[in-house]
Amino acid sequence: MRLLVAMLLIAMIMPIASAENVIKIGVIGPMETKYGTAMEHAVKLAADEINEHGGILGKKIEVVVADTKLDQNTATSEFRRLVVDEGCKVIIGGFSSGVALSMLDTMADLAREGHKVIWLGDASSPRLTDKVAQDYEHYKYFFRPLGLNASTFPLDMVAMLDFLRSQGLNIKKVAIIRDNALWTDDVMKVFKPLLEKHGYEIAMDEKAERGQTDFSSFLLKAQEKADVIVPILAHVRGDSLVKQWADMKIRIPIAGHDLSAIDPDYWKATDGKCFGEIYTADGGGVPIPINDKMKHFLDAYKAKYGHLPEAYSAYGCYDAVYLYKEAVEMAAKAGEKNPFDPDVLVKYLEKFNRTHPFEGVRGKIAFTKNHDLVWGDGFVRNWICQWQKGKQVVLYPKYMATGKLVLPDWIKPSGAKETVKKEEKGTPGFEVAVGLTGLALAYAIRRKRN
Repeated sequence: MRLLVAMLLIAMIMPIASAENVIKIGVIGPMETKYGTAMEHAVKLAADEINEHGGILGKKIEVVVADTKLDQNTATSEFRRLVVDEGCKVIIGGFSSGVALSMLDTMADLAREGHKVIWLGDASSPRLTDKVAQDYEHYKYFFRPLGLNASTFPLDMVAMLDFLRSQGLNIKKVAIIRDNALWTDDVMKVFKPLLEKHGYEIAMDEKAERGQTDFSSFLLKAQEKADVIVPILAHVRGDSLVKQWADMKIRIPIAGHDLSAIDPDYWKATDGKCFGEIYTADGGGVPIPINDKMKHFLDAYKAKYGHLPEAYSAYGCYDAVYLYKEAVEMAAKAGEKNPFDPDVLVKYLEKFNRTHPFEGVRGKIAFTKNHDLVWGDGFVRNWICQWQKGKQVVLYPKYMATGKLVLPDWIKPSGAKETVKKEEKGTPGFEVAVGLTGLALAYAIRRKRN
């Protein structure tokens, strides 16, 4: 009888002891999309690496996955499940500003109920971190290390247009094609006055619906009215837009925010018709090894899953796990009684600022007072990239550049400088031969005159 009681006690104690040696990390996103898949893969990769080296303060990471299905009701229910039922100490992920805002209110409600959790989130609307400023006590647990505030997108898109001007493209009027969504309305509030300040005129502003595949009327209108097409797309895939742009040989370039263009399989998805598309890479989320950490991440991701990250969301999620680990370890080193306590961790996450950044795969990670990523050179920013012959090339900022601007042969910008390359065609060395012939002819004429 005593033996039976002892065995029952051991059976009861073992799960408790096991639970104490585990730290649960929730990953939440649209899991039926590549963005959600990339989030899950990246978090699990980071968790495996950390567990191989002893976990976080000796606790092994267990990853719990939740699918928002891009539905606000489902998302809030799943967020609550991760916190209350699963006991997750930190949640990573998000996607879609409308969905994220509903989850943010759930996070604040849970905090009021005594279920506090750190959320290292995604989604770009400024309204997310505005909540931190408006009600710090309940929204302070939200940080946005996965992606930049949408208010930074106009900064990089205007820098893109200025860069194209510097390359000799005569750009004065822009045609905007954007998601019919909350986040692009927020972008336009900043983008419109910024364009005017830099001497650009909005000649067209069209909204595209989720699932839209025919952009022919938009493209013809843009060609008639503007000098460049500026997409601001995330919910609407840009591959249909770009394929029609190439098939129709629209005579003006595409340069803007096309989230689909960041994907490593975009060249294949567009049958190579994205050649020449210029786009901003959200938060530097493209498979270009800019530092040793990025190189390790890309190599490890490919080794584990057989391919490069499916989407930009992988980079920030991978960084987020290590960011959380470092914050916990900083708290423990400082002598905090419970370094996993969300109230404690807020203080240590806030210590990652301009003067004390976290070194991530995309560059330095630092937070503003409202828990947004610090934007700028040396920190996470939206690189200006272009698709060229199956590869993603960084054009700007200059210190990051891996190539020069190239234009499809059907685009003939007026007054373009020699720095703008055209798509290479014809016999190699032909231009050199013509040049030498010209020099020889000039020399003969000069001798004849003398």
